[in-house]
Amino acid sequence: MALDFIAGNGPQLRNPAHHVGSIGHHELPAILRLLAQADSFFLHRIFGLYEDQTFSAQEVEQALAHLVPLLASPLESDDRTLLHKLIAVLAYAKVTQQSLHGVALTE
Repeated sequence: MALDFIAGNGPQLRNPAHHVGSIGHHELPAILRLLAQADSFFLHRIFGLYEDQTFSAQEVEQALAHLVPLLASPLESDDRTLLHKLIAVLAYAKVTQQSLHGVALTE
């Protein structure tokens, strides 16, 4: 299973959706370790790789507020790599002022 992250606000030609990242089943342990550092609704929701998710612009900002402080924490290499990926996906959605969609896919 994988969860692809798509940034977009619907089928608008002037503001098309963009695939901005993905996470896979192998990253579930890193998500759990990050959850031990920060009890984030975003991490809880993406842990369910089998379910599509949608995050509003406000939820994107809240998720960034939960995750960015973790950059200053001592983390394992895999956890830091995942954290950077998630922050990049969220930052893209925030800067482009789009909602973020997690689309569950089979690998």
